[in-house]
Amino acid sequence: MAKSTTLAARVDAELDAELTRLAEAKGRTKSWLINEALHSYVATERQFIAAVKEGKKALKEGRVIDNRTVVAAFNRLTAPRA
Repeated sequence: MAKSTTLAARVDAELDAELTRLAEAKGRTKSWLINEALHSYVATERQFIAAVKEGKKALKEGRVIDNRTVVAAFNRLTAPRA
């Protein structure tokens, strides 16, 4: 297990109460739940930032598709099949 560090954060009382209930229901500590939630958040944000960077690069390189083409493709994919 990686070395841990202590963080302090202020949360509203209702969130703390919900976290306590969730921890009890899962048989985990609030610290464990918060650690898991932060791991998930950081991973999601990292993916989002990478996607934005890729999108900016694609735009600079002219690798774009106009909205009309995207909508037409979406409509074809979601159209009811006969």
